[in-house]
Amino acid sequence: MTWAVKMADARYDGYEEGFEKGITTGREEGISIGLERGAYQKALETAKKFLAYGDSPEKVALCIDLPLETVLELAQTK
Repeated sequence: MTWAVKMADARYDGYEEGFEKGITTGREEGISIGLERGAYQKALETAKKFLAYGDSPEKVALCIDLPLETVLELAQTK
């Protein structure tokens, strides 16, 4: 086997390993982003319910851990 063939094989092996790591990392990041978005959407839904029952925006923001500005916007749109 010539030196050039060995180098080509080594590059291919490195590419293949990098590709697999990229797929795994991408999948993990995608799952993480999806979970974060889902949790945020659930917090918004919960905030809307609390506001509908008459809780103050300040209380809702504090208990659900949302920014007060976000809760105030939700309160105006109900």
